Amino acid sequence: MRNLAVLCTAGALAAIACVNIWPATGDPVTWTPDALYYQARLLEIRGADHDEAIARTFGGPLSAELRARDPLHTGNPTWVAYNEPFYERRLAVPVVGAALYPAGHDRSLLDISLAGYVAAVVAVFGLLLLRFRLVVAAGVALATLFLPPLVNHSSFPLTDSWGLALEATAFAAAILTLDRGRRWLALWIPVIVVLSLTRDSTWIPVLAIGWCAWRLRSRSALWLFGTGLAAALPALLLFRIPVQNLLALLVNDSNLPSDTSWSFIARHYPGAVVDLIRANAGFLRDGEWYTALYFLGAGLSLALCLIWLRRRDPVTLLMAAGAVLSVLYVVAAPAFSAFRLELAFVPMAAYAIALATEAVVARIAGRAPAAEHVAVGSPRP
Repeated sequence: MRNLAVLCTAGALAAIACVNIWPATGDPVTWTPDALYYQARLLEIRGADHDEAIARTFGGPLSAELRARDPLHTGNPTWVAYNEPFYERRLAVPVVGAALYPAGHDRSLLDISLAGYVAAVVAVFGLLLLRFRLVVAAGVALATLFLPPLVNHSSFPLTDSWGLALEATAFAAAILTLDRGRRWLALWIPVIVVLSLTRDSTWIPVLAIGWCAWRLRSRSALWLFGTGLAAALPALLLFRIPVQNLLALLVNDSNLPSDTSWSFIARHYPGAVVDLIRANAGFLRDGEWYTALYFLGAGLSLALCLIWLRRRDPVTLLMAAGAVLSVLYVVAAPAFSAFRLELAFVPMAAYAIALATEAVVARIAGRAPAAEHVAVGSPRP
C-alpha cells in the first residue's frame, strides 16, 4: 500500500511539474551564451566541423538577437573563443540533444532541460522519502517545484535542471549505501560519472561523503568517497578547465581580462564576492520573496537542527557538509547568475526544511524527532 501511495504521489508531482512548465514548451527558444555553447557541441557531435558549429550558433540566426543586445560578449569572437574551454566538459546534455535532434531540431536542448525540471522534482522527492514521512517529503518537493530560479532556468536550453536532478540522486545513492549496503554503489558510481559530464557541482556530494568518511570512520563512506573520486576524475583529467583564465574572467565582471595572473585575481576576488552578495541581496529584494524564504529558511532550519540534534545524525551531517560545499561552490565562481549556481544548494535546502518540519511536528505530538531515533547511515564496522 505504501509503495502504491509513493508511486501515485511521485506521479502527481511529475504531473504538476509538467503543467507548471507547459507554457515554455510552446514559447520560442530563448538562447543564452551558455546555451549556444551546448548547441555548438551538439552540432559537432552530429558531425559538423568545429568552426562551422561555432559559426552556425554564435554567427547565425539563433544568436542574432542576443548579439545585438550583447555585442561585447556574444557578438565578440574573441570573447566566444576565450569562454569555449569552460564548457567542453559538459557533454552529457549535448549528447542526448544530438540523439533527439532529428525530432526536436533546435528545440532539442530546451526539451531536455524541461524534462530535467520534472526529473529534479521527482529526485528531490525520492531523496526526502529516504528519511521523512510521505506527507512531509511530498510537501517539501511541492514547494521545490514552484521555486522560481528552478522554473525559470529550466525554461532555457541549459544543463542546470539535470545537474540538480543528478546531484539529488547522488545524495540519495550515498544515503542508501550508508544505510542499506554497498550494492547501492551501482547507483552512486554512474550518477557521479554523468554528473561530472553535466555540471561542475560533482564535487559537492563527493567531498561531502569524504568529510563524513573522516568523521564517521565508516567503511561504506570510504567506499563511497573512493569510488566517487574514481568516477569523477576521468572527466576532470580529460577535459581540463583553465581555472586561472576562468577566475580572471569572473572577477573582471565576465569581461575579457587584460591580465590573467594570480595576483590580478587575488586583487579583484574580494570585490567580486562583495558584488555577488550585493547582487543576490538585490535580486531577493526585487520581489523574489519565495526564493528568499526557501533558501534563508533552509539555512536557518539546518543550523538550528544541527544544534538541536547535537550532531547525532550522520545523514544530517552529510547534508550539512553538502550545504557548506554548495556555498563554497557559489563563492568560488563570484558572478551573479540569478540563483542559477545556487540551485546546487536545493537538495540540502529541501532536506533542511523537511527536517525542521518533521522535528516541529514530532515535538508537538510529543514524540522524538526522526533524526533522534533513526540511525540512517550509522557507522559500520
